[in-house]
Amino acid sequence: MQHKTRWTPQKIAQRLQLIEKAVYKQQVPIQAFQYKTLAGPLETPPIGADVDDSQWDVINPKSYWGTWRTDFVLRTHFQVPTDWPADKPIALFLPLGDANDFSHPEALAYVDGLPYASADRHHQEILLTDQFRDNKPHLLALQGWTGGTSVTLDRATRLYMRECDIVQIDPPTREFISVAKMALDVAAQLDDNNTVKGHLYNALDDAFKRVDTRDPLGTPAFYGSVPAALTALKAAIAAAGEPMDVDVIGVGHAHIDVAWLWTLGQTVRKSGRSFSNVLRLMEQFPNYKFSQSQAQLYQYTEQYYPEVFAGIKQRVKEGRWEPMGGTWVEPDCNAIGAESLVR
Repeated sequence: MQHKTRWTPQKIAQRLQLIEKAVYKQQVPIQAFQYKTLAGPLETPPIGADVDDSQWDVINPKSYWGTWRTDFVLRTHFQVPTDWPADKPIALFLPLGDANDFSHPEALAYVDGLPYASADRHHQEILLTDQFRDNKPHLLALQGWTGGTSVTLDRATRLYMRECDIVQIDPPTREFISVAKMALDVAAQLDDNNTVKGHLYNALDDAFKRVDTRDPLGTPAFYGSVPAALTALKAAIAAAGEPMDVDVIGVGHAHIDVAWLWTLGQTVRKSGRSFSNVLRLMEQFPNYKFSQSQAQLYQYTEQYYPEVFAGIKQRVKEGRWEPMGGTWVEPDCNAIGAESLVR
């Protein structure tokens, strides 16, 4: 009851929002994008170093670009600062815009001409490996689609490009935020009479008292305070109550409609974007496993993204990627008969 009176969950949510931006310990803007529209999703994208993009439109940060249902390429260069410490993860932060329409805009990021990972409004961060700490500029090309699945679209609508950066991630801050969010979400689901709920709120409140959030945020004092707060939070969560005697096993999967609210060409591109992301996640998390159905998607990937397909084959051999499903394409079982399914 005291946590309702003291507005503890609201207070913790506000503090999480306050420190979220501190996950990026350092960040450097990348150059403005050169922008070109494409005739369709299957047009060969101009992604190579030999492409002359000097006459393309320039999309600066904090400007509007891209109308509905537009296939596009964005090109720029990035270079990791040489004075950044090698023990901190680095990434590209790409807030291209929010179409408020599924995950759009969506784009496959090519780095130096090779498909690397995808960027959309749910995946604005692309983790970079240490190979990019080479004091050299690298070509970044984004081939994508702005989205637009509604039948009533305002053709004047455009996306808003925020500042895109190379960022240095502070792992303790990111982990502290993740653990705190998890504890806050769990507490919200528990009954007020469950003592674990109060213990979790106490744990969160105590942990944030240890974090130095004096203005300005992001000082050495802030980052120095986070590890101790994280340790205290984990210990208090462990002491909040006995864990359930169950094993929860999660396996990744991408539900990709081959034919639905977009053209088959967009499905081809969606396959490349989704599967390249999975390969990057498998590099980041050695225990991550993934399952994927629909042989048609594998055929698209083999034809249009041979590098990604080769990566998939390697993960299948390792037992980390499971091809599954008994049909070439998943059918709509609401619009099909039992006889057809049997045959």
